[in-house]
Amino acid sequence: MPARLPSDARPPARRRTARRPLALATALLGLAVATTGAGCDRGDLLEVETPDQITVTQAENAAGAQALRASAIGTFARFFAGDSAGNGIGLNIAAGLLADEMFAARGGTEHLDSRAQNENLFPVTSPWPAYGSTATQLVRATRALTEFSPPGAARNTQVGQLHMLRGYVLTLVGENYCNGVPLADANDANPRTETLTGTQLFQRALVQFDSALAVLGTTGGDVALRHAARVGRARALVDLARWDEAARAVGAGGDGAGSAAVPTGFVYNAEFSRTTIVNAVFDWMLATRNFGASDREGGNGLDFVSARDPRVRVDGTRLAPGQDGTPTPQINQWPTGDAPVTLTSGIEARLIEAEAALRAGDATAWLARLNEARATLAGLAPLPDPGAVAARQDLLFRERAFSFWGTAHRVGDLRRLVRQYGRQPTAVWPSGPYFKGGSYGTDQVLVPAQTERNNDQWSGCTDRNP
Repeated sequence: MPARLPSDARPPARRRTARRPLALATALLGLAVATTGAGCDRGDLLEVETPDQITVTQAENAAGAQALRASAIGTFARFFAGDSAGNGIGLNIAAGLLADEMFAARGGTEHLDSRAQNENLFPVTSPWPAYGSTATQLVRATRALTEFSPPGAARNTQVGQLHMLRGYVLTLVGENYCNGVPLADANDANPRTETLTGTQLFQRALVQFDSALAVLGTTGGDVALRHAARVGRARALVDLARWDEAARAVGAGGDGAGSAAVPTGFVYNAEFSRTTIVNAVFDWMLATRNFGASDREGGNGLDFVSARDPRVRVDGTRLAPGQDGTPTPQINQWPTGDAPVTLTSGIEARLIEAEAALRAGDATAWLARLNEARATLAGLAPLPDPGAVAARQDLLFRERAFSFWGTAHRVGDLRRLVRQYGRQPTAVWPSGPYFKGGSYGTDQVLVPAQTERNNDQWSGCTDRNP
């Protein structure tokens, strides 16, 4: 139980409001359109046994396809960085707890924060179901749009966006979860689950990003979606240690002959709402202080608070008790429930180019890309070259950590430091004595929730290697 605090210092309890998930709202919209179109009367609506779900029959029209699309986009936001109905955290918080970005200020969540996670307990159990829902809903929505929406530019834009988001789902899971995770095929007649390694997930992600680029146009809103697909493609290529290809994907010519580089100022956000799917960091770290922003966690953690870097908006001088009494700094990164969270950006494109240049031994280009990203994102002064190869690597990953705080990048980067750069886990992950007692464990990956073991087509993680 959380420690009891004086009434003037006690943090608010977790909200249990009547917020409805976006999936429910869009499902009801699709249901109303579909049944009204069929000539049903008001009594028919009241007799529906599952009013919070879109059945296969109800989706078999243009309105139903749009409802599936809206629901899939909302569920993606929930999985990535959202909280619906006050009952779950997004992947960004789960990953932040495992890494060095966030710490537990709520009793019972220490197992994830200390890298000794229990697959039966919150918060491990929270983002995993949203992954399954997101993966299958994106497939169903794509199928429905292709079959029932009228052909044309509007449909191409929507289908391209869904392919792009599917690419990000696969990439995020590959970066953050163990090797050997299940992926359902969304076949309602004969459902099948595959077990995929991280490498296989990244390869599948490339197919989705390529599919997005194949269908999207080159004008209007499609341009931003093309940028998002290109950066996502480059991100998956970096995970596969294909740095040169990654840099080409976001650079000039990366979207066909004569195409421009992804602009440094480009941003693609996941959107949230104050009443449906709420920004999870706001809800769990500002409004209710269940978790806090970490500072030099476990010895190896970065100084996310004390550095006072404008890219991580946290005030270490304003402390308040967390749910268990642990002092937590004021987090201002996303100050409202509807604050958007960056999924991908031109900043990421420049840092991918920087890493490729460093791998190629071009320190001049490496530093130029780092400093371009710093100046564009936060108006920061240019950095000097530290000289040594290891120090350059450290600086690269530090810049990535501060630029991408709270966006589910850090676990993937710490794993890559071990897998691709030969660092020892005890040199990059929080290690040694844990601040609430005991010691840090050895986990370097998230694991699926225990409920996934009910899937008779999946037998557990293949391994937990980085």
